[in-house]
Amino acid sequence: VLVCPLRPVERFRDLHPDEVADLFTTTQRVADLVEKHFQASSLTIAIQVILSPPAGTIL
Repeated sequence: VLVCPLRPVERFRDLHPDEVADLFTTTQRVADLVEKHFQASSLTIAIQVILSPPAGTIL
């Protein structure tokens, strides 16, 4: 499941504190639903930050 902020930003640090709170509240809600649906005992939550263009990208 991909959870992303409503407002596009270049960097995670560019989010306002209320947007970060909303993002993580939503992540918790989704995690709860996924755990219940799949009867899971744990989850992995990751944040991917891409600092440079992916390999093969034409600049």
